[in-house]
This record gives sequence, C-alpha cells and structure tokens, in this order.
Amino acid sequence: MLLHDVQARVRIALTTTLTNEWGLFTPKTGTSAPSERSIAFHLGWHLRPMIDDSWDVDCDYERSGAAREASLAFGEGVHRAPDLIVHRRGRLGPEDNLLLVALSADFVSSETGAPDLAAVRSVQLRYGYRYAVWVDLQLREDGPEGRVRPRWQWSTLEEGPVSPEPEAVYTPTELKSITAAIRLLYLG
Repeated sequence: MLLHDVQARVRIALTTTLTNEWGLFTPKTGTSAPSERSIAFHLGWHLRPMIDDSWDVDCDYERSGAAREASLAFGEGVHRAPDLIVHRRGRLGPEDNLLLVALSADFVSSETGAPDLAAVRSVQLRYGYRYAVWVDLQLREDGPEGRVRPRWQWSTLEEGPVSPEPEAVYTPTELKSITAAIRLLYLG
C-alpha cells in the first residue's frame, strides 16, 4: 500500500471518528478529557474496514508478552506505547508492519507525555513500520462544543519525515464543513 493510500484511509477514519464520536471531543461531556488511547480505539474501529483483511489493527499489542521494552519509549521517560498499529500479528519486519500512529490531544500540552516525530520515528525504525504518523488533534475548550484542529506529520521507513513540520489534516474549508455537519448532527 502506498503512502497516499494510507494517508487517505487514515483521513477518512479520522473524519468518521470526529463525526460519529463527537462526544469524545467536547469538553462538557464528562469530568475528564478523553485519552489518546480511547480516541485511537475509535480511529482504529473506523480504519479497520478500509484495510485489507490480511492486516490487523490494534491499539495495543505485546509482541514478546514480556514487560514493555525501553525502546518503546517515546523519548526520555515517556513510556507510552504507540496508540494504534496496523500490522500482521506474530510477524516482524517492514513487510508485516504497515503503520504506527501516535496521537496527542494537543502539541502544546506536555502533561500527556506526547511524543515528537523524532521519538515516533525511533520506534518506527526499531520495529520496521513502513509508515508512521504523529497526529495532534489540537483539542481546545472554545465554548461548550469544543474545537479540534487536527494536524499530522508523516514518516516513511526509507526516507524519513515527509514534511519538515506538522501539516493540517484538513483545509480550513473542509474543517469548517466537517464541524458544521457535526454541529447540525449534535446541536440541531
């Protein structure tokens, strides 16, 4: 599968997650913010039907069954596994590791121990994932409906980072259309 195919499928899954699971992204729906793992579960749920059946989509997978390796750490002291992986269970190597996804609710928040692309890339290289993406949802509390302005940065195993900086997942017009549809669906 080529990079642009993977990007398109992740983008569609993210749009579906935003639309169908908007309650995860609104600040006034509970007492705490959603975790990246919870969001990753829904993203994986919507990505699964768009990926060939020969691939497995997991939010967590212990290859060795042992304690998490230090090499899975995203940087110094940040021992957080990838939020979502597309791979073939029980196999190793680039031919069986398609995609590694790391999510962060907000790039400016260091409280969650969010990785940067260099840290994501180190895990990508260690396990041989063909593609890796760091997705920042940029969740903000801009009123009761909340705000989301997703950005992402991709890396390929062979060539490294695709862009020098994170890029918007949607154009401003696309994001406005998506959020307008969500508001109509949820706020009437």
